[in-house]
Amino acid sequence: MRTLRACLADEPLPRLMAMADLWEAPIEATSAGQVAESLAAFMAQPERAQAAYQALPAEARAALDALIAARGRMPAATFERRFGQIRPMGPGRLERERPWLAPASPAEVLWYRGFIFRAFDRAPGAPVEIFFVPSDLYEALGPASQEGAFDLRASPPAPATGAQDAPLLDDLTTLLCFVHNHEVQLTADGGWPLKARRALAPMLRDSEGATTPAPSGRFAWLLHLATSMGWMRAEEGRLRLAPGPVLAWLRSDAEAQLAALMDAWLSDATWNDLAHMPTLKLEMTHAWSYDAPRARRAIAALWQDWQAEHKNGATESFVRYVQARAPDFARPDGRYDTWYVRDAQTGEFLQGFEHWARVEGALIRYLVEGPMRWLTASPKATSGENKPAFRVTADGQVHIAHALRYERFQLARVADWQETRAEGYTYRLAPRALTRARRQGIRVARVIAFLEQHSQQALPDPLRRALLRWEERGTEVRAAPCVALRATDAAVMETILRLPRLRRLVVARCGPDRVLLRQRDLAAVQAILAESGLLLDEE
Repeated sequence: MRTLRACLADEPLPRLMAMADLWEAPIEATSAGQVAESLAAFMAQPERAQAAYQALPAEARAALDALIAARGRMPAATFERRFGQIRPMGPGRLERERPWLAPASPAEVLWYRGFIFRAFDRAPGAPVEIFFVPSDLYEALGPASQEGAFDLRASPPAPATGAQDAPLLDDLTTLLCFVHNHEVQLTADGGWPLKARRALAPMLRDSEGATTPAPSGRFAWLLHLATSMGWMRAEEGRLRLAPGPVLAWLRSDAEAQLAALMDAWLSDATWNDLAHMPTLKLEMTHAWSYDAPRARRAIAALWQDWQAEHKNGATESFVRYVQARAPDFARPDGRYDTWYVRDAQTGEFLQGFEHWARVEGALIRYLVEGPMRWLTASPKATSGENKPAFRVTADGQVHIAHALRYERFQLARVADWQETRAEGYTYRLAPRALTRARRQGIRVARVIAFLEQHSQQALPDPLRRALLRWEERGTEVRAAPCVALRATDAAVMETILRLPRLRRLVVARCGPDRVLLRQRDLAAVQAILAESGLLLDEE
């Protein structure tokens, strides 16, 4: 993206002066070039940018959040459809009408305040006009990349009851929570270790592909999408989040969140859909090319047209529709002898148009039944009991609805995940989570205020006292999974305890004839006893 200085250099003087007035910038220059230079230096200051952002009307701020969540750029047609158009005006009309005094849309608010500019996308293929946030403003509007950047107090208004159910958004939020709160040490090839994936899988609403030997399917796609959007980066082998774009996305509504993911997927050239189809095997990929974004956009557009006429139509009917209307959607040159693709099961080369159904047809099925289904699942109101969207119980459990994604990200910083349910999630306030929060600079008083703000009621008094006592004294009670080793009488137990290797594994003695052992040591104890002439019976 271009810098603010480069953007302002091309703007007419009336728009520059409008920005200076709206930002209250003390500009004394007279020429357009000098005004642009001074204004760029003023606006790029992080504290000025943050103040101007906070001063935006709510609708304009939501539009800017959506643009930042989309990595600072969005097709102009998409942006204007969602946030209004910008009326075309030359310098003379700008001076006469002064539209910044009464902007006609949230887009115009951002336009005349200099938060957004127009350009043509330089990506390969047909040029697409986009709106973008200049690179230095984009960086200035995101909090610094540090643990404390995720401010527990900076919470937007809670959505209305009647939570929006979108599993993809929920699982992406869960992924972000996990990366922020756990040590995810990447493997040598940059992948996720199986241990981390197994720990994350129960938290997901759809864990397909998470615990396979190598991440696959929906889970692999989700990891790639979050990485391609710049939300996660490796630092000394450990994954960390980029606070600016993550928080902007979390603060957006469900529609904007899905739109940002859809835009990122449609334009992602680093994910080769053909390579992730189990029925195909690619060879000599260096010798031929496949424009994945172009093919995705073509199928997405055709699917939209198809759905307008065939509500809930079968995928196979859509495949036949594409073959009849746009068979060359993936090969614009119309040549079917340039790809080196085999049938994964038989090894047969699939060259020639006669194999269209096994290559292009399979690609369409993958796109429609995979990423497009995950991305376009319509949010719907949850059914069942009318329970509060955020509820704290006396035993330290916090129940939170799916739709409160930003709030859940913040909750996960101070409480441990317990359960993922059809109607939402359960977290528990526990010393381990509170210790994690304290390392991030979050005191118990802030935790209590956060819980009371979102539950809209005072915490149960015993729970409040327990939290304050923990802050004062630390962890006073611990639990661990153990097994009891019981002998027939005290004499047998004394014989057992005379075995040095076994005695070292005893956690505690509970009486003359029994001791406690760690569950993980049971197999070792069984072997030691067998070597000593005793057989252990497990109940």
